Amino acid sequence: MKKYTVYLGACSDYNPDTVASIIETALTHISLAKPISGKILIKPNLVLVHPKVAPDCHTRKEVIEGILKVIHKQGSDVEKINIVEKSGLGVPTASMFRRAGYKKLKRKYKKNNARVKLCAMEERRRTTVVLEKGKIHSHISIPKEIKERDFLIFAPKLKTNVLAHAYTGALKLNIGTIDGKERLSYHHHQLPAKIVDILETANPDLVVTDGIRMAFGGNQMTQQGTDMGVIVVSSNAVAHDMVCAKLLNLDPFKIQHIQEAVDRGYGPTSFDEIEILGDFPVEKAQKITSQLDFGFYPVEQFPCNFKIHSGIPYCIGGCHGIFLDWLHMVKDRKPKRLKRFPPLNVLIGKVNETIEAKKVLLVGECAKASPHVKAKKVVCIKGCPPSHKRIAWDMMVRFFLLAPLVLPSLIFDAYVLYPLKKIKGWFVNLKKLL
Repeated sequence: MKKYTVYLGACSDYNPDTVASIIETALTHISLAKPISGKILIKPNLVLVHPKVAPDCHTRKEVIEGILKVIHKQGSDVEKINIVEKSGLGVPTASMFRRAGYKKLKRKYKKNNARVKLCAMEERRRTTVVLEKGKIHSHISIPKEIKERDFLIFAPKLKTNVLAHAYTGALKLNIGTIDGKERLSYHHHQLPAKIVDILETANPDLVVTDGIRMAFGGNQMTQQGTDMGVIVVSSNAVAHDMVCAKLLNLDPFKIQHIQEAVDRGYGPTSFDEIEILGDFPVEKAQKITSQLDFGFYPVEQFPCNFKIHSGIPYCIGGCHGIFLDWLHMVKDRKPKRLKRFPPLNVLIGKVNETIEAKKVLLVGECAKASPHVKAKKVVCIKGCPPSHKRIAWDMMVRFFLLAPLVLPSLIFDAYVLYPLKKIKGWFVNLKKLL
């Protein structure tokens, strides 16, 4: 029986040397399928970085620096190191690189003659790859840096996520390897299959997770953090995620994308095949996480003035989950604002019961098919699913409900700078076709 190793290293503060030491120790126990050499690609989690509203939801630069130290010490014939990411909420990745301190880190290593490059996915040249095992996607478009890499390192943040059965880790991190319409396509009840489809082209050779502070509960971009004190290292994404789910007191086999990856043969089928090593006890994490509210429950149970009606299909990764995510965003940073919500009937999914109200909000395409809606005014948020940005915008414009992310810096990022970055990426790819 094949054994998969997951190393849990105790790490109480963000010190790059300590992080590097833990990774080096882990690599003495973990077998890598290939050497750390050639074109190295690092994929962190920078879904959103902001000192006020999102301080704890990203992979910290000290963890990335620890990885860079290990690469330069143990790597052989390293040609270059690309740090590739696509941020969420329709904000430019370049801004997130800057806010997270990655640009300073790049300059630091440039002085040491290291070829470290930051690649914002929306600005990069893309290439199409065919998926031989895809259930949903027959092909996807990815940055050429991902296709041409020799060694892939995932650096997730240990965090919860209401869009993914309360846990996001190495497997779901690969959603950030695609962009545009492909990213939201099938981002509904078929999300688990989508995640594992992408694993065919973005299966990490090494996973190093930032669990020094974990983020929990609420919106994936604005949730709060708590000290955990662990770095998780593995060479298999499935084994890694199974152990991380255990740290969070979750059953990994009830997390659909993990079960999907197990079913397709990407990792261990039980904990009997996993060897957990290191100086950080699983029980310590479980004691911490047992006291935390992950915010993962049916959207109609969210306490607010809205009367939410859930229809079919219930999409954890789609309309239901994204609207729940938006509600948590408000709760995370502006909880008093919830009391100012109007008494509004909200339909998500196809609702077969009769709804009579002055005003009704339909979230997503399935809600439009609800057959018994009687209202003076019906407002629709379009999309299957609608993006976070679309929900935040429509709730602001149509109901004057401002999410905490409505800040001048983020508005400039989302509605001025991001479109310019997208135009740049469009020209880069147009040039490729000419």
